[in-house]
Amino acid sequence: MPHQTLRDQAYHIIYQQIVAGTLARGTVTSEVQLSAQLDMSRTPVRAALQQLETEGFVKIIPKHGVLVLDTSAQRAGDLLELIAAMLLFAIITVRQLDPEGLRERSSTLLEELRATLQSNTSAGSGTALCEFELYALDSIITLSRNQEMQDTLNRSASRLFWQSAGRRWAAPYRIETEAALQSFLLSLPASGEACQAALLHYLHLLKITWN
Repeated sequence: MPHQTLRDQAYHIIYQQIVAGTLARGTVTSEVQLSAQLDMSRTPVRAALQQLETEGFVKIIPKHGVLVLDTSAQRAGDLLELIAAMLLFAIITVRQLDPEGLRERSSTLLEELRATLQSNTSAGSGTALCEFELYALDSIITLSRNQEMQDTLNRSASRLFWQSAGRRWAAPYRIETEAALQSFLLSLPASGEACQAALLHYLHLLKITWN
């Protein structure tokens, strides 16, 4: 395994703290505080924060600190549309190159969705359902063998704080969300128009329930 630079170590630790909520959205920290916490000089921490700012996780405010960004409605909408575009591209590509693989993936994901829904019926099961959702989307994109799209999906999901954004899996949206996701997975091997329509409906539901 290649040796990680101090900058890479700082980036990984701060990134994980943001995703896990240890560095909560909307809070302000500082280069000095993070350097002390990580027991590092300010140089690698500064470089890590600059990368995180480029990726949209934080905003560096000179002389004031570092703001951990929340997910605004516009920002969430843009990221969700990016994910939907990658999904559509992956589906079209795989449908041409490996239609049988796409049919099998559709069938497998539908079975796994039913099992996940049956084992997560309580009001507090949103996190598990969000995790399955993300797993399913990643599973579809994986078929395209495009590592860049997989990395972009994972990064976008982190920026959206996907696992904690589960309003769609609570009343009054859960039934519609179940139906929309099931319809989308069922449509994977179908015609382009049917699949696109199902994906757009699912995307619309994600947008209106995101928090």
